[in-house]
Amino acid sequence: MYQYLLARISTDEFAVYAVLMALMAFAPLFFSVFTGGVSRYIVEAYALGKPRRVAEITSSILPLLGGAAAAFVLAGTLLAIFIDDALTIAPGMENTARLMLMLLVVNYAVQMVTLPYTTGFHVRQRFVELNLLQVLRDVLRIILLVALLVGVGPSVLYVVIASVVSEQSYLAVAVYRSRRLVPEVRFQPGLFRWETGRKLISFGLWTTLGQLANLMVTSVGVLILNAYGTALDVTVYHLGATAFRQIESAISLAAFPLLPALTAMHSLADKARLARTTLRGGRYGLWVALFVACPAAIYSREFVQLYLGDGFADAAIVLSIFMGVFLFLGPTSLLPMLAMAMARVRDYHLAFFLSSSSSLLLTLYLVAVHDMGAIGVALSLLLATALFELSYFWPLQIRLTGARWSDFIRAVLVRGLMPAAVASVVWLTIERLYPPDSWGLLVLAIGAGSLVYAATLFSFCLDENDRSIVKRLLRRVLGLSLIH
Repeated sequence: MYQYLLARISTDEFAVYAVLMALMAFAPLFFSVFTGGVSRYIVEAYALGKPRRVAEITSSILPLLGGAAAAFVLAGTLLAIFIDDALTIAPGMENTARLMLMLLVVNYAVQMVTLPYTTGFHVRQRFVELNLLQVLRDVLRIILLVALLVGVGPSVLYVVIASVVSEQSYLAVAVYRSRRLVPEVRFQPGLFRWETGRKLISFGLWTTLGQLANLMVTSVGVLILNAYGTALDVTVYHLGATAFRQIESAISLAAFPLLPALTAMHSLADKARLARTTLRGGRYGLWVALFVACPAAIYSREFVQLYLGDGFADAAIVLSIFMGVFLFLGPTSLLPMLAMAMARVRDYHLAFFLSSSSSLLLTLYLVAVHDMGAIGVALSLLLATALFELSYFWPLQIRLTGARWSDFIRAVLVRGLMPAAVASVVWLTIERLYPPDSWGLLVLAIGAGSLVYAATLFSFCLDENDRSIVKRLLRRVLGLSLIH
């Protein structure tokens, strides 16, 4: 979609979409103080066999969510009215920007109000079904987007329309199905309890701090570039940040079903199993992230040239810097969920906020003072992440799990980095000797290194538990193939 639009609309128009999406990234701050602990406490109440408690949690949080949603829509409406004063919007795009913002605001408000009613999937651990519904949502979004862009014309407005329609369709189905799975998730005015609401808010305050920190990581950079840079800076940074968020989101979604298991391990004081699971999660996080990040960084110049053409050279540098962040984030892939499971959210989110604040201050310095544009924003994130991961988050994970540094180095760093290190030699050699100048050659080059990556991983990096998981998966896949 980006490639199609950037070839047909101006960077000024595309920058409107990038700025509004960065602005909407602040939306969770309106709600996370209320939503941060909803799923966790509903899952806990249902596991303890307390259906009335489930209804009490739902009934206590919904009025608060309704009030937050009303305030959110009001704030969004005021911002839309004065959008040309608050943001740098290209002349002639003001009304389109207003309509896009209002659609996004109302869409998100509905998502938040209905959030408690979608927790049935978490309670019953029906994550595969939930993910399938989300895949169908994305398929619908793609169909609508293609129909609008090709049938009507290229415009960033249609990107928002397709997203809103598909999201509301998904919510209607998800709420209905979740209620069928767990009927106890319902609103009863007589079950509203201030003390329950205060407990959820207390938990959510620290998750809100984490949400704010997460915004500083990628979204605030767009707003800073909107103020001190150019539309090209905004576009270049948005492309790199989108690739970063997609990889990070994929890892988070894959790991999310482990939260109830980690909570149970902590409740049962099974620290040995908790440590093994967390270390394995860090290793898996590195394998997944670097499998994409390494070729993306090495072939960033070729990819950007083929994808966007001339005029976006800085996008390759920004993309490479973003991919480097995963070297430090990967080993602590499960740390955010571990902190939630152990109710140690303060230990994690406060430090995450300080890390993001450091990145933000460095961004302002590099962009506003040294005019480094999108490269300065991405570099700030890399430096702050490296400093805090090495000095605080890696030791925090060791401390919470009770593991030893030798276990972390051997199980996570050595095994997690080895496939990427070996495959990168192949990728770099091909890039230096035979730089790909077509999509076909680029795919072949990445594929050659990927084979080496997989061979190294399966030959030297799997432990006995990993091998048993692979065998079970192969048996299941082969069994399904024989059935079909």
